[in-house]
Amino acid sequence: MPHHGRDTVTVSPPTFERSAFARVDADLPAGHAPMDRDWLMARFSEGLQIRLLRQPATGLVIFQPGKLAWRPIEGADRALVVQDLRIAPDLVARDGAARLWSVAEGFARYYGLGAVLALIGRGPGLIAPEVAPGRGWLTLDEGPCGVRLIGRILQGPLALPHLPDDWDRRAMALGPGVVIQTTGECGALEDRARRMLGALSALRIPARHDRPTEACDLRARAVRPDAVYSVVVDGQVIGGPQVTLDVILDCLGGGQSPS
Repeated sequence: MPHHGRDTVTVSPPTFERSAFARVDADLPAGHAPMDRDWLMARFSEGLQIRLLRQPATGLVIFQPGKLAWRPIEGADRALVVQDLRIAPDLVARDGAARLWSVAEGFARYYGLGAVLALIGRGPGLIAPEVAPGRGWLTLDEGPCGVRLIGRILQGPLALPHLPDDWDRRAMALGPGVVIQTTGECGALEDRARRMLGALSALRIPARHDRPTEACDLRARAVRPDAVYSVVVDGQVIGGPQVTLDVILDCLGGGQSPS
């Protein structure tokens, strides 16, 4: 088995409830957190891996094989995708993040994978730039809103993974009306989607929830690199969780909510 390091703890289904994961997840703010327990449990069967920094340090890393990753990265079948990496602010200037990146890299090397990948940017579903890895990592591609696909190549030859180039087509394929696309990984964002859809339904505005249930479907249909929560109006992406009902109505040409 790969060496996990003395500084980290492995979280698995048998140890999930008695681990510190729920507390660490809640203590480390992110737009996609706290993460949904049932969603995580379903992902363990797909190769999801969770590591926590050993207490008293606070940090986590979540990664998956690229062919089962819940992020729209193409050409990642021989790679490991780091889906989430967060640490306490006091560890940013030290080596907390480096330890977590090293654990993911060690796992990938042990299983003979060709690269480790991650999406860097601001917003839910992305890894914050301040905890991005340094030397030895390359920017492989760039996406909307300044999102960067970064990678560390471990062995080749390897066709470089990349982001989709058909974001507009994907959004158009969702059809007319309002569509809120989510992954299901964050309970709070799922609740937000349900509330928004309920408000639109009360106004008799066509709206639906697009939530892929398989990683391959998500990678094929996601309309943004972060993928966790996207609002699409008449085939155009207008934003993520920050989009309000009034913004949606303005995009539909309806102005203020009808009385």
